[in-house]
Amino acid sequence: MKIWGTAMVRNEADIIEAFVRHNLARLDGLVVVDHGSADATNDILLALCREKLPLVVMRNDAPGYLQPEIVTETVRTTLAKSGADFVFPLDADEFLKCASRDLLERALASLPPGMHGQVHWLNYVPALAHPAPDVLAALRGARRAVPGETKLRKVVVARAMLDRPAEVVGQGSHWVLPEADGASLARARHALLRESAVAIAHVPIRSVDQYVAKVAIKKLGRLASGADWLPDTASQAAYTAILAGGPIDAQELERAAANWSVPTTRWTDAASLAWADDPFLASFELRYTPPAAAAPLPLILSAVERMTRRLAAVRRDRRPSS
Repeated sequence: MKIWGTAMVRNEADIIEAFVRHNLARLDGLVVVDHGSADATNDILLALCREKLPLVVMRNDAPGYLQPEIVTETVRTTLAKSGADFVFPLDADEFLKCASRDLLERALASLPPGMHGQVHWLNYVPALAHPAPDVLAALRGARRAVPGETKLRKVVVARAMLDRPAEVVGQGSHWVLPEADGASLARARHALLRESAVAIAHVPIRSVDQYVAKVAIKKLGRLASGADWLPDTASQAAYTAILAGGPIDAQELERAAANWSVPTTRWTDAASLAWADDPFLASFELRYTPPAAAAPLPLILSAVERMTRRLAAVRRDRRPSS
């Protein structure tokens, strides 16, 4: 069985090396699309390629957050070119959690023929009040919020997608839709895999700087692509809090991480959660990761500049010729 992963990433220099090394311990290969990073993400990815890892790196500088379109194209290309039986569309803060490759293969082999799978999506939170000395220590010390897991799942795409040209990977890679329209979500069908066999450890927040850059740049991309967040989403709540200019302390970060992707009407206070020690990280060392996440302001300004240049180019193209 061949199992590959794909990822669309932006400004993930603090975690991208750990993401690649960990997931390649279980996967046959990874295809990563760098979506306009302004930090060291692309340099780290190219350094990893020079190690001859089964890693393919591509670049996409589209200003909007066109995740479903980019991820769908990447998954289809990966299925076709790699011969993979299954592809996991991942984000840079997601780590396959399974005891062994053999267990992963047996879980995927249990899926009904032609059906896509879904896996449990578990939120992990590092010790934000007492930051670890590096990202490896932070990930190894991250704990799982209980019962703070989001009800969302993550999809694993079967090779049968190549026989169904209308299918698309939905926003957030939580499901495969029969076609690219809102009504098709009700018709999406997947088989849920046992959490004990395979799950995804999700570490959305690692520091204040990483959190601010992540939320602000994704908001800009959403606005540019006409797909803004709904008012009750966790991401919109995070953006509103940042915009208000108040202090962002460890307690606020912990609360946001534990409730990531949960509507704000159903948020649980972090103090009322239990925290499970449930390690997920493979054994490896880092060679290229900087000691801390990049400062958010230059990254945000880079995103604004890219969108402003695109807007200026569109206006210039529409200007009537004299």
